[in-house]
Amino acid sequence: MNNFFLEGDKFIGKSTLLREVIMATGKSVSGFYVNRRINDQGHIVGFELRAAKEWGQQTPDMTPIADHCFIHTEKGRRTRNLQVFETFGKALLKEAKNDTADIILLDEIGGIELLSSPFKVELLTLIQQPKKILGVFKSEENYHKQKKYTLEKLEIGQQRVMLRQEILKENGQILKLNEHNYSIVKNQLLKFLME
Repeated sequence: MNNFFLEGDKFIGKSTLLREVIMATGKSVSGFYVNRRINDQGHIVGFELRAAKEWGQQTPDMTPIADHCFIHTEKGRRTRNLQVFETFGKALLKEAKNDTADIILLDEIGGIELLSSPFKVELLTLIQQPKKILGVFKSEENYHKQKKYTLEKLEIGQQRVMLRQEILKENGQILKLNEHNYSIVKNQLLKFLME
């Protein structure tokens, strides 16, 4: 098994758990993660793509990078910038494919990035690599919430099904994380990384 993904409710701790396990094992990482942009009132106002290598740093520089922001929220409505995936995101995936890092991190997939054909093609190619891949797959509930609050049309149901099937090939897993199974899933992740 090379693919191990989590899904679950927002703020349940999926990315936090992945980071905790990666840091605990000392594994090197390539790929990407999504960083939330928070305003002075503590509200999420955007999402940006970041290089997974930053996770290994003791104090990563979390200064927002304007051209890495792929969702921006204003007055309760979200707009998107797919160019982030077609340039920076695609470059991160290509780098991960050729990198010698122990793990590829894909945190999070199954959302608007699937509207970018160049990114989607690179993503599907990467998932077929014989490397260990950890990530978060956007749950159906979170996908439908994203559709509801995005100004532009977001119809990626077929792409999500295809991506899920690709992840699950060769005994890949997508586990639902909740408050009751956190330690069980953590142990499974540790085992996966140490095999």
